[in-house]
Amino acid sequence: MMYKEPCFIVDQSRWLKRREEAYRRFLEDIEIGYADKDIVDFIKHIFAKEKIFTTSSCSGRITIVDALYPWLREESYIVFKKHEPVSVDEIIVVIQQQPLHRLWLISSGPIVHFVAVNLDTAYRILQIARESGFKHSGIISMSIDGIVVEIISGTWTSFLLRDGDVWFTNNIDKIVAVANEVLIEGKKRLEKLFKLFKDADI
Repeated sequence: MMYKEPCFIVDQSRWLKRREEAYRRFLEDIEIGYADKDIVDFIKHIFAKEKIFTTSSCSGRITIVDALYPWLREESYIVFKKHEPVSVDEIIVVIQQQPLHRLWLISSGPIVHFVAVNLDTAYRILQIARESGFKHSGIISMSIDGIVVEIISGTWTSFLLRDGDVWFTNNIDKIVAVANEVLIEGKKRLEKLFKLFKDADI
């Protein structure tokens, strides 16, 4: 008996409605200055495509998080966020605040959530992503509203800056330099992803 790939069909009208709502929120974010400016042109290009759109996107960022561990979501508070390289002075000002737990400096690369209208398009997105260096990517959900593909660069690092009253900033210059390097590497991969998407027939 021959193997037959399962059939999955997205409701086109529901997908289009979801796309329109995502585009409206994107335009609002631009208007109020909330949108990540390093990825705005990329998102505009994605919305010009017929078979995909994006619901959330980040070009990469440096954050300071108040948490026991840098990977925790619950009991975790972002006290600083920037999508561009940071300076030592910016970081020192933030870590002067008394934390609830520990202060972690986290530098993370781009993450984009695409919503495809069919499986062929979702697989094509993954192919382009992996060619661009986004190896940690995959389909994370499938419904009649669309197929969600998460694209992650995998560029990520964290540094413990403060634990209660104890500071870990003897090498703060080097910490900030490495954090900025990680951020820039992720943005370079995003540029490659953008170029491949511009030429892709999707």
